Amino acid sequence: MSTKITCPVCGEPGYLAKVRHGNHVYIYVDHFVRENGRVVRHKHYLGRDTSVLRQELEQVIGSKVAKKILGYLGGDYYIADILLPRLEGLCTFKWCTFVEVFGGSGYISQAIDRKRFTNIVYNDIDDRLTTLYKVIKENPEKFALLLTLLPYGRSYHTIIKELLKSANKDVASLIMASLFFYTINSSFFGGGGFAYVVRPDKNNNAARKFRSKTWAILKFADAWKDITIENLDFRNAIKKYDSEKTVFYLDPPYPDRAKSYYGHAFTVDDLKDLAGILTTIKGKFLLKLDDKTYGLVRDILREDEYRVERIETILNQRKVNYGNQRNKWVLVLVSNAQAINQ
Repeated sequence: MSTKITCPVCGEPGYLAKVRHGNHVYIYVDHFVRENGRVVRHKHYLGRDTSVLRQELEQVIGSKVAKKILGYLGGDYYIADILLPRLEGLCTFKWCTFVEVFGGSGYISQAIDRKRFTNIVYNDIDDRLTTLYKVIKENPEKFALLLTLLPYGRSYHTIIKELLKSANKDVASLIMASLFFYTINSSFFGGGGFAYVVRPDKNNNAARKFRSKTWAILKFADAWKDITIENLDFRNAIKKYDSEKTVFYLDPPYPDRAKSYYGHAFTVDDLKDLAGILTTIKGKFLLKLDDKTYGLVRDILREDEYRVERIETILNQRKVNYGNQRNKWVLVLVSNAQAINQ
């Protein structure tokens, strides 16, 4: 039986129905009205049925789905197994609020345990990122379809990168998000240069990886439905959500490369402001730095007062020639917790 609804076209009651034309399914509202003593049927079409888009996209680009939506600079995908148990161990109540203050790729907000954290907040100062994730949250089907239609190539990467520079808040959010998604995911770790792969491996194809990320939008859209998205300065985000039941995760830009990597300055003074704020909050925090950057706030977040862990890990976000090994770096995790689950 068809569902009775109020038609968004004419405002009159009608019945929701579907019809297939060629390879596409369309939704329409069926109206039956009495005119001149007889029943007349009217149809108002609402557009394509996006509920079948998932199956169509899978047929077009395959069922292999990327494990993350953005290949973003500073993303935590490769060290999530280090971060997640420590963050979840910071929640000492039955339920907690989780705040990713420098959201970036949003991978940790997407992956954090929902049974432990019933309120999840993603924050970033870059409104291109927050617009992107709002579109993924609110309109994933149309967004994925639009991106699937874009060809993957160096010339398009260059054109879209320039369009994104000139885009402003008057640009429709769907278009803005599409430009940003394309630029980030056709770059090497979102760094600006066009990503291509010369490694002789049929499974390591940059264009195929781009398509799999468009499919990932649909897979992970459900995870974003329960995430609150904020576009605040870190100071305001911490102030707004601080409580004894809040766990803050902070992965700030490093001052010596913030502007060139992310387009937003983050100075040594900003870093010291952040460290100072963390000494006063009610909630728990986990701050992620490298050894050099921690040296700038060592006198504020002292090792004899805070838990400081140094972990050597692989430097994934740098190009290497085929056959060469990646360098390593020292990950520094600072927390105000006395004990963290390992």
